[in-house]
Amino acid sequence: MTTTKKTAKYSPEMVSAIRSAFEAKGYMDAASCAAVLETEAFAGSDITQRGVIAKVRSMQLEYRKAEKVTKTGEPVATKEALVIEIEKALGVTGLTSLAKAEKKALRDLLSAVNPVEETDERMVG
Repeated sequence: MTTTKKTAKYSPEMVSAIRSAFEAKGYMDAASCAAVLETEAFAGSDITQRGVIAKVRSMQLEYRKAEKVTKTGEPVATKEALVIEIEKALGVTGLTSLAKAEKKALRDLLSAVNPVEETDERMVG
C-alpha cells in the first residue's frame, strides 16, 4: 500500500501573513484579505480572495462581512425595522401590518413622526 503525502496549499509564510494582517486590525474583512493576497508571501500563487477568507475562517480568526448599503450609502433597513422605529417614535405597538407598505412610504412616515433634530442656529455663535 502506497501512501501519498498531502502538500499544504498555504505555506507557513502565507499563514504568517494572514495572522499578521489579523493582528494589525483585530479582525479580517474582504479588504484585508485582498491586501494579504498582494503580499510577497502570496506572489505566484493561484489562491483567490475567497480562498483566503476560507483560510481565515478555518484558522478560527474573526471575519466580518461588509455591511450592506443602499445606492445612497445608507445601511439597508428592513421594512420590519422601519415599522419598529415608527412604533417607538409614536409610543405605540401593534403596527406590524404596516410592514406590507412600500419601503419609501415607511421611510417618509418615519421621517414625519420622528424628524431629525436640526441644530438651533440661534445657539450656534
